[in-house]
This record gives sequence, C-alpha cells and structure tokens, in this order.
Amino acid sequence: MKRNPDSIVNVLGKTLYVDDLPENAGMLHGAVVLSPSAHGRYSGLDESKALALDPSVRVLVAKDVPGQNQLGSAVLDEALLAEGDWHYHGQVLALVLASSRVLARRAAARVQILGREDLPAVTDPREAFKRGDIILSPRTQRMGDPEAAYKDCALVLEGRVESGGQEHVYLETQGAIAWPEDSGGARVISGTQSPAATQKIVARVLGVPMNRVEIETRRLGGAFGGKEDQANGWAALA
Repeated sequence: MKRNPDSIVNVLGKTLYVDDLPENAGMLHGAVVLSPSAHGRYSGLDESKALALDPSVRVLVAKDVPGQNQLGSAVLDEALLAEGDWHYHGQVLALVLASSRVLARRAAARVQILGREDLPAVTDPREAFKRGDIILSPRTQRMGDPEAAYKDCALVLEGRVESGGQEHVYLETQGAIAWPEDSGGARVISGTQSPAATQKIVARVLGVPMNRVEIETRRLGGAFGGKEDQANGWAALA
C-alpha cells in the first residue's frame, strides 16, 4: 500500500493549515456581523460602539466593496455583504477589522442592527414554488418514453422521499489570509477545494483582472465538498 507522505507530520501535529501560518506585522483580523434570523430587512448599522473600542477597528459594509458585491457562480444571486435585507440565518452583514482576533470579535458584537424587521421564512421548496420564489426557470430533462415503460412493469410503486440537508463535518473551519500586491491585486492563502473559482470571485469583488489575484492552497483539514464555492466568500472578505 502506498504511504501518504503527509501521514507522519499529521500524526505529529506539525502540519500547517491556514490558521497555523505566522502573522505578518500589522496584519488585521476579521470578524463578521451576522443576520439574526432566517429572513428580514434592516435600515442600517450603528458602528459607533465598535469603533470606540480601539483605533484599529474598521467596519466594512456593501458600499465599501471596490468591485462587484457578488459571490454567485451559476446564478448571480448571492451577495458578499447583505444590502438592506437578508435571506438566511447567519448571512454576513458587515466585516469588522481589528488588530487582534479577540478585538475584532468584541467589536463585531457591538455593531447594532438598526430598523430590524423579521419577515416570514419559506423553508419548504414546494411552498416556494407555489409562491413563485424560483431562482431559475423550471427545466425538464426527459429520456425515452417513461409512460410506455410503466405499462411494461409488473409492479409500479408511487410515493415521495424527503431528505434534509447535510453539513460537511470537517475539522478545519473556513479561513483565508490575504496580502495586497503592488500590481493592485492580492495574494490569498485560502482553504479552498477550487483555487480557480476562488480566484475568479476574489477578482470580481476587488474589481481587478483575474491575473492580478494569486490563490495558494496549502492543505485542507477536511472538506468533502464544503470548501468549493463556500470558501470563496471568506477569501473575498480577506
């Protein structure tokens, strides 16, 4: 059996992931302000208490995005930072920067959501279909003649099967580190399964050509598909 060259360093705890890399001098840490419910709208954010914590604290919102505030791949329907309303629990409303991780999290907790109004949440796809809340136009894929095939069956069973969503339980959480480049672009170390897709999204958010964005992926502490498109937002925030 072929030996995995990473096995020894993994067992000894010497493997370096994004969170293990040394910090550069002056590096800022980011924390996010998240939506408190599954669906709602708001009039703005009060950043005053967060900014009063320390001179290093900065709060960035959608209007601060230099390029396009959009993470969507197949369909442009996923904002990097929410603008006026949110569509799922935990959607990012703002990015808070500070000189340390602890300070960034403390500052993020002090940002207040103004004019909050919780709205009804649709959690059943059948109900969403009835309401017309459809992302793409309906499409039907058909091969052969199913009706004729049913007539030749000795037994036909009908019913409905439902399966809930599954979370990718990886040990390493999402993360990214970024440095500005003198070309006007950025170098990003990201825990992504798809460096090319991450490069495309980061370039879009920064408003620069893709050749000005360099994506480096060291190792992944588990992913199972959960760090494909899902890693792009954190790289873009960095």
